Amino acid sequence: MAAGTGTFQTYQTIGIREDLIDIITNISPSENSFTKLSGTGKAKQTYHEWQTDVLAVSSANNSHVEGEVASATAITPTVRTGNYTQILVQDFSVTDTNEAVNSAGRASEIAYQKAKYTKLLANDIEFTLITTSAAASGASGTARLSKGALGWIATNVTTATTATSASAISETDFNATLALIWAQGGMEPYTAYVGSVQKKAISAFTGNNTRFNNMKQSEIDSTVDVYNSDHGKVVIKKHRVMNLTAYAGACLILGDMDLWKKAWLRQKGWELLARTGAFSHYHLESELTLESRQEKGAGKLTGYKIT
Repeated sequence: MAAGTGTFQTYQTIGIREDLIDIITNISPSENSFTKLSGTGKAKQTYHEWQTDVLAVSSANNSHVEGEVASATAITPTVRTGNYTQILVQDFSVTDTNEAVNSAGRASEIAYQKAKYTKLLANDIEFTLITTSAAASGASGTARLSKGALGWIATNVTTATTATSASAISETDFNATLALIWAQGGMEPYTAYVGSVQKKAISAFTGNNTRFNNMKQSEIDSTVDVYNSDHGKVVIKKHRVMNLTAYAGACLILGDMDLWKKAWLRQKGWELLARTGAFSHYHLESELTLESRQEKGAGKLTGYKIT
């Protein structure tokens, strides 16, 4: 039905106020559990070092005769290792006019952007602590790189074979990796970081087919969040870094989190840089490295399907 002749509609009205709610919605993830669970230390140089040691294998022949002349056993020295600090930065600029105008959802554009970019830097730190495969010393025109957890773990590694690479992680391989960690002295509780594909595979583990559910009758539980193995309890966590294509075929198993430390060389707040115009340029910078006190206390599975 047509509108009445001469009816004045909103389409012709001048001056109707906009209807923009005073809320900004952002659900981008920023959990960063590795950063939160790992310890904190202090770096004093761009190359940060520590030492590791191991006990010799127990001997079945440690028996001696009465009155034997003692002889010294050769001492194996400690292993000195280290990691380079990495500089991570976030910047933004806001014009004086933009800060002065009345904007929906925030009283100050600068304050809003500070909060947003602080979370982004935290995400970058989490990504670096987990993924970087190798450290780099850098040069005058090349940035230093800090090796991440996936790069540090070299002893307890299970790599998918040609036959298993087309599948997600199997319960057999998962338990075999836990056995490797335990044999090296790894301590529970363990935390396993996985992406969506590997999380669904672990939730399908049958084990001894005993599941303990605490839920309402109207709910269906098809997930495994804690896996009790012969070698310890494992908390299974979906991690968005591990869900990226480059890492979706992997599983990172961490033991005692005291073996992982964030060593900060510089941990600075927001700085207002020198003004060169009618705008404010803010700079946030941190420099840190990852200590792997003993990589034998963790493990990883790699090379499995990613979709």
